[in-house]
Amino acid sequence: MSVVIAPKPPPITMSNRGLFSTTSVSIGENVHQGPIYILKFEDIRASAHPGDARKRRRKSRWQGDEKDKTFIPGMPTVLPANMSNEQEEAYLLQLQIEEFSRRLRSNDLGIPPNPEDRSPSPEPIYNNEGKRLNTREYRTRKKLEDDRHNCITRMMKINTDYKPPADYKPPVVKVSDKVMIPQEEHPDINFVGLLIGPRGNTLKAMEKDTGAKIIIRGKGSVKEGKVGRKDGGPMPGEDEPLHAYVTASNPESVKKAVDKIKEIIRQGVEVPEGQNDLRRMQLRELALLNGTLRENDGPRCSNCGSNAHKSWQCDKPDV
Repeated sequence: MSVVIAPKPPPITMSNRGLFSTTSVSIGENVHQGPIYILKFEDIRASAHPGDARKRRRKSRWQGDEKDKTFIPGMPTVLPANMSNEQEEAYLLQLQIEEFSRRLRSNDLGIPPNPEDRSPSPEPIYNNEGKRLNTREYRTRKKLEDDRHNCITRMMKINTDYKPPADYKPPVVKVSDKVMIPQEEHPDINFVGLLIGPRGNTLKAMEKDTGAKIIIRGKGSVKEGKVGRKDGGPMPGEDEPLHAYVTASNPESVKKAVDKIKEIIRQGVEVPEGQNDLRRMQLRELALLNGTLRENDGPRCSNCGSNAHKSWQCDKPDV
């Protein structure tokens, strides 16, 4: 849309945007000779209302406002000029920790309500019940927790007396290792029975002693006909060779458990079954659990059943 103005240009400096001409223009009964300025309607509106152009500027989701500022009680707003670099870093870290903690407590994840303003989502991951695990809320909360953990870790290095927020829990780091079981090389040895023991007591004792979690998995770890999972799905590591999977929160516990498992495997290979002390203890424990253990088992008198004397020493009449 254009507006024709004659004979005098308006007090708007738009000559660089208009078209200049000397053609006469008739308005009513008057004829005007002189220059004609043809201005765009948008230019006139922008000159009359200069604030509209700024208002129409597209708003960025990263830009903030005065109302978006966060004020933390107890934190100074003016820093002294004589602060050291470590003190300045500690102050900034404290601000970040307080901001992360506030957003986590209030569930202020900062997810844009308009789906068009959100970043693309990764490939979805589902559990065995069909529930998505890597939702946007989970990914955003996890990023906030990781950022807060990094700030708290750095803060504790700078200030050894610093105490993290009450709702802070450091992430659990899992260390794992595998111990291969040579079942195919020694098919006549029951390694799974040696490691697990009667009713799982040998494995439980190792876990209690080392502080690690031990799982026997792989081919041959589950008996034929026995379902590993309720939904019938494959067990973790089912297609792998037979092995012991060890996990713990520190490398020392994993190493201790791995050494114990390797020692049991070594004894099973090198020591005959009749001389294996672990095997004898497991058989005795199994008999004790089943109620068939005889502590003073030995030669018994065939006449009276006593184990205190031989049959030819029995002074009782024949039964």
